[in-house]
Amino acid sequence: MSPRREDAVEGQLLGGRYRLVRQLGEGGMGEVWEARDETLDRQVAVKVISLLAGGGSRGDEARARFLREARITARLQHPYVVTVHDLGESSTQRGIAPFLVMELVRGEGLDVKLREGSVDLAEAARWGAQICDALGDAHAHGIMHRDIKPSNILVTSAGTVKVLDFGVARAADPYATADRLTQTGFIVGTPPYMAPEQARGYPEPRSDLYALGCLLFELVTGRLPFQAPDSVGYLTAHLSQQPPAPSSVVAGVPEAWDALLLRLLRKDPAERYASAADAAQALRGLADAPEPAPTATAPLTEGWPSPSPGGPTRKPVAGRNWIAVAVWFLVTLVAATVTMVNIDGVDDGRDVASGAGAVAVATGGLIVWFAVRARPRWQARMALPLRFLPPALLFCVYATVVAADLADDASVGGIDGGFWLSVGGISTLTLVGLLAMAAALTPRTGRRTRGIGYALVGVNAAAVVGTLTTMLSGHRFGFQYVPFVSRQWALFAVGMAAIALFCTREITTRRAGSAGLTEHR
Repeated sequence: MSPRREDAVEGQLLGGRYRLVRQLGEGGMGEVWEARDETLDRQVAVKVISLLAGGGSRGDEARARFLREARITARLQHPYVVTVHDLGESSTQRGIAPFLVMELVRGEGLDVKLREGSVDLAEAARWGAQICDALGDAHAHGIMHRDIKPSNILVTSAGTVKVLDFGVARAADPYATADRLTQTGFIVGTPPYMAPEQARGYPEPRSDLYALGCLLFELVTGRLPFQAPDSVGYLTAHLSQQPPAPSSVVAGVPEAWDALLLRLLRKDPAERYASAADAAQALRGLADAPEPAPTATAPLTEGWPSPSPGGPTRKPVAGRNWIAVAVWFLVTLVAATVTMVNIDGVDDGRDVASGAGAVAVATGGLIVWFAVRARPRWQARMALPLRFLPPALLFCVYATVVAADLADDASVGGIDGGFWLSVGGISTLTLVGLLAMAAALTPRTGRRTRGIGYALVGVNAAAVVGTLTTMLSGHRFGFQYVPFVSRQWALFAVGMAAIALFCTREITTRRAGSAGLTEHR
């Protein structure tokens, strides 16, 4: 494979004053560099539009039109818009190419935020309102964005947004004419976020609101409103399919969010919010609302069909609540059984205390579950801790049981060190690996990593079978969890729970990854 050819190189001087320092990113239109303005001695961002590089009359006309339209967008001065300082042309490895000089914003793109995991609903509403403020100012100046998507939104360290590339998609269209956005073979915008009328070649200001609806849908649910294998599939979906209600994709999304997003995603622009200012007002209402589901906007969801049969489905909240109650009942039943059987044969109250403790923990967990389910904002904040909590608890149970018997047997010299290292040590390491893999799984985990997880499942399944055989026969089996532990049933239960935990998370994260298939240019 030949090395990638860069449009510009480190240290190159553009326009006689902008020294390129390091490349920040690369997209379909060109490269973004951090540079130093040697005239004013400040750091700036430079975007080289390599899409328009080259010679000939067509290339010269396209660059001249880009610079003309870029001057119009450079007039935008808004706190939520990245300011354009300068523009010009420079020689690159592909030929003469135009470039934009912008303020250098330190922050993360929303695409990075999406990869990191769920976003708090109030945060999504606040960011959405700020994007609307930026769009409203641009629309008032007769400028449309035409390419609202996560990678074009930066979140600063102060928690506010900066919208990138206003008008750049339109200005960089080499086929654009005065009265037509595109010609055959070139689409301005990014298909997963493109309004139906923009896909037909006739955008308007409310096309940006539709793209914002797709972006917010992705922030709230973790997936786009439509899923497709390619650009044509996305465009077809935007033109012909109805989006699902966000609450049907992720349980716990308030009805007010359903109302707002489904209105932004109307096929007819006239049925969306009349302006970006109206949408901003609605979003700020969601960000400040103490309750997650105000009923004033609920009727807007009427008339929208349910998700298509091929789309992803999620368990309803009621179903998940019944599962939580069932788990609590099972823990209580097991605790009562252990208390009655009196496993250690000593009538000292330990079994009763253990059973009561288990019931208390299960009851407390059930109360926390219902409290979190009743507050959607808590769900987003608890998502990451809850991802690591079950594997950590299972490991703690395993380690506690093993450590207790290890201490007892070591005091009397009863441990078979060779067998412990060759069998118990390997099974313990594979159990720890499986628990770590279960905690690390996300919708973006690759097939190779998932395959390693299933290999660990196989090894742990062998240890589970060996431990069960030892428990039933009373004789040491060839491969099992730590063999000298007297409470083999505890290790067996942890092993089974670890396998079930990994398999459950593997299925749910893989489905979420398929549902959230996106295409970023």
